[in-house]
Amino acid sequence: MRRSRLLPTASLAAVILLLLVACSGAVGAPGGGHSKKYVINVMFSNYDFPGIVETLTKRAREFEKKHPEYKLNVEFPYYQRLPEDVEKAALNGEAPTIASYNTSATQFAWDTMDANGKPVFTPIGKAIAGRTQILGEKVVVDDLVPAGRNYYSVAGELAAMPLSLSTLHLFANMTMLKAAGVQSVPRTWDEITAACDALAKVATSPEHCIAFANEGKLFQQALAQAGVPLTDNDNGRSGRATTVDLNSPELVGFATWWQRLYQSGYFLYTNKMEDWGGTFDAFAKQQVAFGVTSSFAINWKVDAAKQGNFELGVGPTPSSRAPYSGAWLGGEGMYLAAGLDKKTQDGALAFMNYLNSPKNGAEWHTAYGSSPVTGGVYKELQRQGYYKDHPDHLVTVEQLNAAPTTSGGSSALVGAFAGIQSSLMRAIDDIMEKGADPLARLTRADDISQELLTDYNDHCLVVGLRPTTCYTVDS
Repeated sequence: MRRSRLLPTASLAAVILLLLVACSGAVGAPGGGHSKKYVINVMFSNYDFPGIVETLTKRAREFEKKHPEYKLNVEFPYYQRLPEDVEKAALNGEAPTIASYNTSATQFAWDTMDANGKPVFTPIGKAIAGRTQILGEKVVVDDLVPAGRNYYSVAGELAAMPLSLSTLHLFANMTMLKAAGVQSVPRTWDEITAACDALAKVATSPEHCIAFANEGKLFQQALAQAGVPLTDNDNGRSGRATTVDLNSPELVGFATWWQRLYQSGYFLYTNKMEDWGGTFDAFAKQQVAFGVTSSFAINWKVDAAKQGNFELGVGPTPSSRAPYSGAWLGGEGMYLAAGLDKKTQDGALAFMNYLNSPKNGAEWHTAYGSSPVTGGVYKELQRQGYYKDHPDHLVTVEQLNAAPTTSGGSSALVGAFAGIQSSLMRAIDDIMEKGADPLARLTRADDISQELLTDYNDHCLVVGLRPTTCYTVDS
């Protein structure tokens, strides 16, 4: 009789133990051992580039070996789908421990809420709390390159950890340019126009001088280089962006210069928006002397130059003036879930810093093409002799090591960004194809974009699953 009364008590104790384990975020170790594994669920943005899944999966398995108390589950949703996937998971109480958002989706990360209306993510600066090591992994946030630290700092707090960084570059066929008497890569709009004038006088020059995609990132770059904000509240960093300025003198000047290049026959317009592939091919086939594209494409441009037997030059995107006040930033940042227990949070922070250690960051650069996220990664690449063999990558380092001098020097944090950029691209299409007045057409784009942003702020900051339009990410 006594024994029969003890059995329910033992069963109850077992249930309580299981509940305690579940609430702690840990799971039992394989094989029935008593040690626990703390689970870190990670969503990494995936792109149409090689090396992402393999490299990051390898890092996760390495981290598990170094820290056997942790289990890392890694997923790789496409970068445009990730914001929606995170939101759905958060509403089901299953938000990822870490999620990496493309820079064009940064605002979506901060606007994502759980079913109780609480923010899903918390600033990593607050969680690190001044520590220099976490679980034995060196904290690298004080070594972040200036452009990365400034972009991911909101209201004076480091909000996320950059995983990869990129910007835009000008690529030049120096063989053509030197034949026309141009000895260096131009750095300003006027220098580009002068180089095109010189090329036009050489009989062997191609019909057109320059090609780049009709893409919103070009407008962001023009503003960042001039140090002019796209939105109010310090480009969305001292408060939520509520107004846009698409007809500023800087953007009108950029569009006017672009139109003049087109009207003079210097600019090759492919009649497609976001036509990175078409403009890349035009440069590779030597149909133009200049092209603009992402720093991620440097190695592909180098290969194209070798195949085409021409000398390649690389420089910053030309601007209205030099020196520049900042640069558009591409890539993605890693965000930390709020409300984690200390063990899980420390594991997540340690993993973020592990990814950006000098050795791992250097491998990430060579495998994927990201610019060094920290000074330590840059020094490791130097030590390996990487820049002796790949000097063109130093242009990216130069641009991103220059700290923005104004709030406009870092890209804006703003809702409805894909729609805002689309309105700019449609405006440029009219300015090119229909000869529309740049000021008048950008003023119309400004009105459209303001409606989009106001609608986002009014209707997309709600609890529950939002319409897909609330987190559309540009391509």
